[in-house]
Amino acid sequence: MLSAEVFVNTFEYVTTETEQVQLDQRETQTVSRPSAPAPVPQTNFVEQSPSTDMGDGDVIEFESAQQISYELTYACLLIPRFSDHYLTGDITEDLPRWIKQICISYGWRLGSVMIRPGYLQWVITVPLTTNPAQFMRATRQITSQKILEDYPRYKRLNVSGDFWAPGFSVAPGSQFQTEENINSFILQTRRNQGIL
Repeated sequence: MLSAEVFVNTFEYVTTETEQVQLDQRETQTVSRPSAPAPVPQTNFVEQSPSTDMGDGDVIEFESAQQISYELTYACLLIPRFSDHYLTGDITEDLPRWIKQICISYGWRLGSVMIRPGYLQWVITVPLTTNPAQFMRATRQITSQKILEDYPRYKRLNVSGDFWAPGFSVAPGSQFQTEENINSFILQTRRNQGIL
């Protein structure tokens, strides 16, 4: 047997004359509710791998939601400003350590570092909101300062205060840039500098 209950909605605030008129007209609703709660059918929910056969059983299968990544990974490339400033010897031990310190300081994740005589390349993972120009600027400024302080042989010719050539190359992905891309970047940078 169902019993009927009457609910009256009233409001206690008034902000304008129009709203006051509307609020004065109280709305009455009649809602029918069962006197005793109806039994709820039992359904077993089991998380399983996706299936195309739903069948008539009591099991409902859920697909796993794909996780959305909030990070991006880039392969970064810098070359020395002077073509005869090679990245060899003791500097090859310091550069990876400095880049690691920079990444830790900014909350970035360093993947790997490759140092060749003519270029420095590393893979970095950063938050989605981080602009590539931001992490490249920070990396080039801090490493330039350390290189020119710790290795005065590079400072003798370079009075700019920036060890690295103008520009940089950033490619999305966790793989190092190809030799073709690297050579193209070096050639373009040297042309822009008026060296070639």
